Amino acid sequence: MSSHELVAIDRAHERHAPPWIFSLTSVPYGVVGAFTGTTMPYLARKAGIDMESIGWFGFATMIPPMLQFLYAPLVDVGPRRKHWLVLVSVLSALCIALAMTMPLPSRVGPFMALSVAGQLVSGLVGSCNGGIIAASMPNALRGKTAGWMNTGNLAGGAVGTAAALWMNGRFAPQLIGAAMIAMMVVPSLAALAIPEAARPSQPISSAFGDTMRDIRAVLRTRKGWTGVLLCASPVGTAALINYFSALAPDYGAPDRVVVFVNGWASGLVTAGGALAGGWLCDRMNRRVAYLASGALTALVGLIMRQAPATAATYTVGVLVYLFVAGLCFAAFSAFVFEVVGDAVGKAAATQYTLFTAAGNFAIAYVGKVDTHYHEAFGVRGVLASDALLNVVGIAGLLALSLFVLRAPKGAPAEAAREAA
Repeated sequence: MSSHELVAIDRAHERHAPPWIFSLTSVPYGVVGAFTGTTMPYLARKAGIDMESIGWFGFATMIPPMLQFLYAPLVDVGPRRKHWLVLVSVLSALCIALAMTMPLPSRVGPFMALSVAGQLVSGLVGSCNGGIIAASMPNALRGKTAGWMNTGNLAGGAVGTAAALWMNGRFAPQLIGAAMIAMMVVPSLAALAIPEAARPSQPISSAFGDTMRDIRAVLRTRKGWTGVLLCASPVGTAALINYFSALAPDYGAPDRVVVFVNGWASGLVTAGGALAGGWLCDRMNRRVAYLASGALTALVGLIMRQAPATAATYTVGVLVYLFVAGLCFAAFSAFVFEVVGDAVGKAAATQYTLFTAAGNFAIAYVGKVDTHYHEAFGVRGVLASDALLNVVGIAGLLALSLFVLRAPKGAPAEAAREAA
């Protein structure tokens, strides 16, 4: 890294944005994520599409986030990341607005194509936020910033879901689409107030080359490659938040309960979980916090599995699961900020996206595995699968830490802490 870049990063740290502002800039990402993870499954199940197919639809919408590190270098060239954030928010909003005009099941193909396209573009909102935070926020504030970012992401998604589900059938699809655009574009404008150091101009070919070198450098470090393994594990994915709306018929939950639980209430609950998780992550080992959140996910799933399949179980169980999901996402983000911040360079956004791509891969395969068991075992099979994957993932990561990453005999204490 050149001295010019080091000075720019130091100045960005001195003039960093308040952590709460990222609760606004992450809203567009949350609205699209909630659309593909909650609104889409709900509308598909209402249209008579089975859970197995919905699982494949969900997997398809997760392909762009899994491959995002390949195209994330776009936001590391040209305009500043905050300007990119506004642009990609507008483009992804247009995709979702058009998707809402597609009737189901007759236009399921275009509906899914536009959903995937919206996910493809909106992923760059996360890249912009991640790059700005990793490059400019002091390490002491990364946990708090992660909490605020996930608060906006989850709360924005909850409000977007509630609005879309409530408006569906009551208003014209074009009006619903316009509401989605407003909910995404207006909050994104807060990015323009973020102080961000100017970047030296470079051709896009150079940016992609630098990005690949930066990624290889991260993966050669113990913290880097173990971080990718942790992110790609099934631990703390909270994957069922993408399918609870479609599972509502199994509990006999009426539409008003689905809208309340997955919309208005979930915004407050997940925001509370994210803020609590961010606070904890500034006071404890962030890897430990992430494993603990995965253990809580498994516990909630097992309790729901044993409870009677009623609307009351659905309401209480999903809300508790959503609170734990907030803990999971805050712990995940804080951990990634820590890893990327220690190796920050020109491609901070892409380095951040490498880890989130691994995390999205985990969410995709856990969700697909969970929904596979619905036909044979119903909702109890789905919950058991989700809990078991978390437990197996925790056991595997602990074994990796104890037997593979254990510092050799006689190694200094600092090396032992690095291996933990």
